Amino acid sequence: MTERSLREQRREQRRALSRDQILDSAEAVFAREGFHQASLREIAERAEFSVGTVYGFFTGKDEIYREIFLRRAAEFMPGMERILASALPPRRQLTELADWQVGFFRRFPRFGRLVLRGGAIAPPLADPPDDGRILENFRASQRMQADLFRRGQEAGELRDGDPMLLARMFTGLISAFQMTELDAEEPSPEAARVSLEQLHRVLEAAFVVGDASASPATGDT
Repeated sequence: MTERSLREQRREQRRALSRDQILDSAEAVFAREGFHQASLREIAERAEFSVGTVYGFFTGKDEIYREIFLRRAAEFMPGMERILASALPPRRQLTELADWQVGFFRRFPRFGRLVLRGGAIAPPLADPPDDGRILENFRASQRMQADLFRRGQEAGELRDGDPMLLARMFTGLISAFQMTELDAEEPSPEAARVSLEQLHRVLEAAFVVGDASASPATGDT
């Protein structure tokens, strides 16, 4: 590798770090202020950049907002796909999927607040102009969940009903749980575990058929 290519590689690494720093700062500001109230100046100051530097990476607030969602989706969507492609039975996939989504928003609570601000069950684009990539990610996640309910119904493990409606109900329950956690003080690990077990019981009561809901959500495969 030549000295020039090494310099270019270091430059790209620094640029990527700066870009992520801006997105992290914007995520916090948007979560606290909302899209319309947030300002580029506030985002820039939190990231310790000038407004001009921010414009060197993004065209404005709309693009920053969209890139926040696309960045998180790059981790969120593959996580869902891994669970739904596993050999676990559908009822176990349901609780594993809940655990994954809860864990994701626990790791990124500011993004969780941002999603809730935009609309928990509708696509999270209530504030800025629509963006097809974000909307398609949302629709893809709902289709994956609907397919899970369809497979669970065929296996006799999950309740009958319109799979897409059940998928949205599942998302609504996760969002309600997420909202409760965000409103609470920082929970202890034990409190977080107990609350997740309560969510499992609610999911089983709402979606799991008969004897399947009487079995523990963890343990059997």
